[in-house]
Order: sequence, then C-alpha cells, then structure tokens
Amino acid sequence: MKVLKVCISTWQNENRDKRELSVIQELGHEVEVIAKGDVSGLVEDVDGFRVTRLSSRPLGNKIPASINRVLSLFTWARYIRKRKDIDAISGHDYLALTIGYLSNIFKRKKAKLVYDSHEFELGRNQKRSKPVHWFVCHWERFLMKRCAFSIMVNDAIADEVQRIHKLKNRPVVARNIPAYWELDQEKITQTRKAILSQLDAPEDAFIMMYHGGILQNRGIEQMLTAVSQLENIYAVVLGNAQTEAYMASLHALVDKLGISKRVLFHPAVSINVLGNYIGATNAGMSLLQPTVQNHILALPNKFFENIQCLTPVIVSDFPAIGSIVDQYEIGLKVNPASPEEIATAIDRLRHDKTLYASFKENLKQAKEDLCWEKEKLVLQDAYRRILT
Repeated sequence: MKVLKVCISTWQNENRDKRELSVIQELGHEVEVIAKGDVSGLVEDVDGFRVTRLSSRPLGNKIPASINRVLSLFTWARYIRKRKDIDAISGHDYLALTIGYLSNIFKRKKAKLVYDSHEFELGRNQKRSKPVHWFVCHWERFLMKRCAFSIMVNDAIADEVQRIHKLKNRPVVARNIPAYWELDQEKITQTRKAILSQLDAPEDAFIMMYHGGILQNRGIEQMLTAVSQLENIYAVVLGNAQTEAYMASLHALVDKLGISKRVLFHPAVSINVLGNYIGATNAGMSLLQPTVQNHILALPNKFFENIQCLTPVIVSDFPAIGSIVDQYEIGLKVNPASPEEIATAIDRLRHDKTLYASFKENLKQAKEDLCWEKEKLVLQDAYRRILT
C-alpha cells in the first residue's frame, strides 16, 4: 500500500515527517511526498524520500499570492485525485489535510485521511480575527471527524483538541522526539574547544545555548539579557534567522547590553553534527514566551535534543515541558519573561555543583526513555490498523 504525505512547504528539513514516513516504511508500505516547488512535476530525492514538487503559484507570479494559494489547494487536489495508487494521505497541517479531503470528493475509492498536526492549530496564531478563528476551528473539526486518525505532539494538546472538537476518539500522541543519539565525546570536546576559541573564553567557561529557528518570542532576548546580568557567562545562539531584520535586532541588543564578546551567533548546522554543539555547552534554553496558547502547551523538539545530548535545561514554567523536567529532574523551570529569574537559574546551575551533577545523572534515564525508538510504537499501531 502507499501513503502520500502532503506538505505545503518546500519539505527539506521536516524531520518529524521523515520519522513518521520511516514508521510506515518499516511496516512494509510505500511512501511519497507532495511538496511545494518552483516547477510542477519535478521529482527529486530528499534524504531517501521521493518528493514530487507542485507549484503554489498556478496562475503565475503576477497574480497575488493569496489568490494563488487558494487556487493551488484545488490544483494540488486535482493532481492527487488522478493518482490511482494512493491508499492513505497524511496532511502536514490542516491546509494540507484540506487538499487530501478535496482529492477524495466524489471519488469511489477514497484514500484514508490522517491529520498530522505539528502544533496546536487553534492556539498558534494570535493575529487571526475572530471570524477567521471561528472558520479554522469549525473546518478543522469537520476534517478531523473524517480522518482515520489524527496525530498530536503531546498529551496536553491532544486533550484540548478532543475537548474543543468533542471527538469520540482521542488523537494519537507522537511527541516530536529524535531517535536515540550516540554521542561522540571526542568530537564534542573538539567542538567545545572551537566554540571557546571563537568566544576567546577560558576552558571552564559556563556556556548557555539556544538552538533552533531564530524567531521572535523564543526567549532569545530574555536569555541574552540574563547573561548580561552575570559575570563570566557565555551564550551561543545557533540557527538561521527568519529575517535579516530580526537578526540585526539581536546584534544591536547584544551591543547595547555590552556582551558582544560573550555571545556567539552561529549558523544552523547539519543534524548529523548538531549533537556535538549541544553537548559542548553547559545548559540548553527552551524559553518560549506565553504569547499564544500553542507556546504554553508546546513540547519543542529542541528540548528533547538537549536530553539526547545529556545537557541540563532551563525551560519555561509551562505544563507540558515542565512536567517532564519535574518527572526526570533534569533542569530548572522559570518565568520565561523574566531575565532576572533566568539569570538566577543560570547562576544556580553554574555554582551548585551537586545539583548540576544530579541533573546530568538523571538525564541518562531520560535519554533512554525519551527517544523515537520507543515513541514510534504508538504510531506503528495506528498505521497498522488502517493499512491492511
């Protein structure tokens, strides 16, 4: 049987999707991806997955993007409808799921639909007007009740979505957890030396790291402000910025705080070497700001990557992420909007050697438990039930 993954992005670094599709392959089924491209019909290989590119501008660049996007829902659906070999369609988000649903209309043999929601959709966008929010809510409910099953990224979101939509069946929970990482201590040591050299910092420097997309409301400014309140604390911001303007604002903040010599901005690195960078630092930061409900309920994959690298964490005092930190005792929770509280936590990690050592030891068990090899089992069961 064949499962089609629909994603309206360019599908390059979609590690969660790739893990989902790998589960399907392990069950003995074929997978394919439909994703955005400049030219429709282009087929290429992305990390071993067959990806067919479709244009999101079927009317050309002279027509407004909003009109093109709406029309592309139908042109993509028409392309999929012509395919006779698709048994199930997994939508990367509710718009991708819409394409899958449209491709099934008036079709005798309908593909089974799966909703793979990467975020809490109804709590994701604070800029939506009330009418738009109402529409998204009701449309998501309509689609979910026509799916074979849905996938959410944590229990808190699954419970909330089931409550809002009054779903009979609770969504399947598959957290955004990486596979078990084998750490190469020699390479970690080499990477730390390189970071220390770039920072011109001493060997015993205490280094904080934020890694991931460099976006607003991720707590980067709060982390940098906290670092400025402490002596001999260094920070690494690793990732690519969404906009040049935002990256420029961070550089300006660092200059204003007088810590330019203690902060290293490093471009994103390959997933193959990311663990060396995370493991080279003393603590990881996951400080999503409480600007939208999606942040409050989030379980970022970057948090689990810190766990796989045995790196203690400082996280937002939110329910989902905080419960794991408490369960395994692997870090500290703070008010993410308070640089003072973040600074206190950093200072405590640095000077309380006993506490820090206990976090490092506890991370060993968390690393064993919180890996994709165990997390994927529930997803295997869900796909096994529909791909028969």
